[in-house]
Amino acid sequence: MTAAAPSKTPVAAKYLAMRAPRSRSDWASEISMLCARYLFELPLTPSLALRVPGVDGVVRIGAGTPGAAMGFDGDEWRALVTATEADRVWPGDFVDLCRRKGGEPTYRVGLVDALAGGQPDPAERWGVSRVLSRWGVELLAVDLTS
Repeated sequence: MTAAAPSKTPVAAKYLAMRAPRSRSDWASEISMLCARYLFELPLTPSLALRVPGVDGVVRIGAGTPGAAMGFDGDEWRALVTATEADRVWPGDFVDLCRRKGGEPTYRVGLVDALAGGQPDPAERWGVSRVLSRWGVELLAVDLTS
C-alpha cells in the first residue's frame, strides 16, 4: 500500500489558525508570508486586491474575480506564480496581462502561455510578497471567504 503525499493545505490552515489576525487589515501581512503556490488551496478562499502601476482600477486575484473588470482566478494565479519563479513574468509582462484582461475579460492565462518557452523550476517556492514584489504591484487588501 502506498502512502498518500502530504497535503500543504493543513500546514497553511494551522498556521493561519494559530496566528489569526486581530483585524481584517492584518490579513494582508499574514497572507504575504505564505507560499504563493498554495494560496488558493486554503480552506478560506482569498481575494487579493492589487494596485498595478500603469493599469487603471484595481486588479483582483481569486474569489469574486469573474465580476471584476480585471481579474485572475486561482488557476491563473498558479500559472503566473510558476512562471514568475521561472523568471518569465516581470512587471511589464504583468501589466500587459492586466491590460489584456481589461480589454478581453474572457482571456485566461495558462501555464504554457505564462512560461513563454521557459521551464518551471520545481525547487523554487516563493512567498506571496516576493511574487507581488517581482510584479511591481501593491497589495491593497485581502478578503477571505469560507
